[in-house]
Amino acid sequence: MKTRFVRTALAVCLLGSAAALTALVPVSPAVAADAAKPPSVSAPVGKLLEAAHKLMDANDYAGALVLIKQAQALPNQTGIDTYEINHFLAITAFNLNDHATADTAFEAMAESPDMPADDKPSMLHNAILFASEAKHDDKVIKYAQELSALGGPPDAPVLASLAQAYYHANDFPNAEAASLKAVAATPAGATPNRGALEIALASELKLNKQDDAFKVLETIVTNFDESEEWGQLVDVSLSIKGMKDLDALNMYRLKIATRSANGPDDYTVMASLALQNGYPVEAQAALEAGLAAGKVTNSGKSAAQLAEARGRAAKDRASLPAFEAAAVKSPNGELDVKLAETLYGYGRYADAVTAAKRGLGKGGAKTDANEANMIIGMALAMQGDTAGAQAALDNVKNGAPATMRAQHLWSLYVGRKYATAAH
Repeated sequence: MKTRFVRTALAVCLLGSAAALTALVPVSPAVAADAAKPPSVSAPVGKLLEAAHKLMDANDYAGALVLIKQAQALPNQTGIDTYEINHFLAITAFNLNDHATADTAFEAMAESPDMPADDKPSMLHNAILFASEAKHDDKVIKYAQELSALGGPPDAPVLASLAQAYYHANDFPNAEAASLKAVAATPAGATPNRGALEIALASELKLNKQDDAFKVLETIVTNFDESEEWGQLVDVSLSIKGMKDLDALNMYRLKIATRSANGPDDYTVMASLALQNGYPVEAQAALEAGLAAGKVTNSGKSAAQLAEARGRAAKDRASLPAFEAAAVKSPNGELDVKLAETLYGYGRYADAVTAAKRGLGKGGAKTDANEANMIIGMALAMQGDTAGAQAALDNVKNGAPATMRAQHLWSLYVGRKYATAAH
């Protein structure tokens, strides 16, 4: 079944200066020592650039810039003179954090017919990054094509810049292809380029490739663990056909765990589900969290819902000891699993795990093993026991599509790269 994203796509972020700062290929400007050895600069230019080089070696880029500007002003420059002056200017401007000037210089070098063949890979690479930062998308595409023609695959930052350029040009198929290549080019153990992932997501939504977009969104939450993307994953998943109350509640529970509950419905719908299934304490907690976040107002329907939740929660707390005793004495595990659900809503995660495991041990025709293992997995995740949580979630098998989607999302949560202790 195709799902639909119910929120607008993430705004594609500019890769910006971070790409240039982290992926700039080191290049060292040189002045030919032997004027007869091509390519070489003319003597007047060479004299100024040699002096600038010494200042650059001493990290005196401001002083070097004065000499470079003097070289720029010299008349009768050769093509290689201009190329090398721009070379020095690009490196100096970059070190002075003047990216606009660095971009102009790198683009001039990329366009120069006098660029030495050995310089082309590094110069085109850097020109792409600075052109991307300057939003010169036509240049990015042109230079990337030239770089590819030299042989060898471009690296992840170049591919990400290319993806951004295609996206801005409304060429979504090429934007998707380049962004996915950028992600695939990520070195082992490194984090994928966030901008490339967002471009892939946005491009696939433009192309109505919902399933592919969902997979990219999964990669984003796994690597970056941010609430907005978790909220999108849950919102899409809530549209699965045949969704039962408990599956939906488990997805809303993930919204609480990931701090991705955003609008009033996230709190009020969760509260309704909890009330309908006999978990008023969890309903009260959801509504009060909404009030604290400023998303729910204590008026109208939400006020009536909160009053109902509080009244029923007080009765639930009073009857809980008797319920616990009855569950322990019950010969089958059905009551234990129901108790585990209740205790989860109380925030008593360790006790919920104990009750659910006891229910699994007793078994019985009406004991839902998937429900028990979901509770164990979620409760252990909330305690920061990711290994234990994953083991329990792996035991949720052959359930309905919505059940397996809830299991999958919680597995993503416990397997995210920056997993922390319970919130």
